[in-house]
Amino acid sequence: MSPRYLPVFASLLAAAFLGTYLSSLHAEALMRTQAPAVEDVARYAEVSTTSRAAAPSAASRTALIPILVYHIVRPSYPSDSAAVRSLALTPKVFDAEMLHLREAGYHVVRFRDLEAYFASGTPLPALPVIISFDDGWSDQYAYAFPILKKYGYPATFFVFTNAIGHRGFLSWTDLHAMLAAGMDIGDHTRSHPFLTSITDAAQLWSEIDGSKLLLEQELGVPVNEFAYPFGQYDPAIVALVRKAGYKSARGDFYSGSQSSDRLFGLSAMNAPTTTARFTELFPRNGIGACRRAAPAC
Repeated sequence: MSPRYLPVFASLLAAAFLGTYLSSLHAEALMRTQAPAVEDVARYAEVSTTSRAAAPSAASRTALIPILVYHIVRPSYPSDSAAVRSLALTPKVFDAEMLHLREAGYHVVRFRDLEAYFASGTPLPALPVIISFDDGWSDQYAYAFPILKKYGYPATFFVFTNAIGHRGFLSWTDLHAMLAAGMDIGDHTRSHPFLTSITDAAQLWSEIDGSKLLLEQELGVPVNEFAYPFGQYDPAIVALVRKAGYKSARGDFYSGSQSSDRLFGLSAMNAPTTTARFTELFPRNGIGACRRAAPAC
């Protein structure tokens, strides 16, 4: 994670109350993952459009499926810093991106669809993509949620439980409404710490398992997906996430594909903040990027 992104969340938190969050220097790298190269999208488009019905062998289960990560969807304000402006989407831009996915032939799927593909070869649709949101900011409910409902798209909202109900963050009522509308809720720990920096075993388990239990108790549904705060994890963290009963976990650093042997380290990209970049990465029917990146295809 590049230090240059650390001030972004600090500035956001200055406008929202959450002492424990602020004290942990929650400055998640909103742009920590570089947007994928056009070549990656070309490979994604080429394979996903030609292998829709093919069930993969147990030894070679991969999926060329981008996982989009959104954080801020709200109107822009004159007081927004340059860093925030470069990372946030207005509702108009977010709506345009969702419309583009539909018009360009992409299919929004859930994490559980990817899990089923890896587990049993359940086919994915052509040009699949997963939509996710991090941190549980209240603007996600106010602005992004209605747009998702408009297009009938499912999305997974990864929330950290210490923030729920605080000013600027989603409430339990919001989460129930989102679930009722077909959204999924994933876990993002209790306090959004750097998990790899925690040395106390009980505290670490509480961040991973305690938050899961709380979400499941309050929401009345299984919480099967986990997102590592700051995208930071190691083999010991992965082992605990598995032990807690999650079915998959999302990291960062988009690689252009997902694989069954990295189900607990799924790669993801921070969503582009302009429609021009978004349409470049997700060309109509996946053809444009393929031709630009590799004329032979």
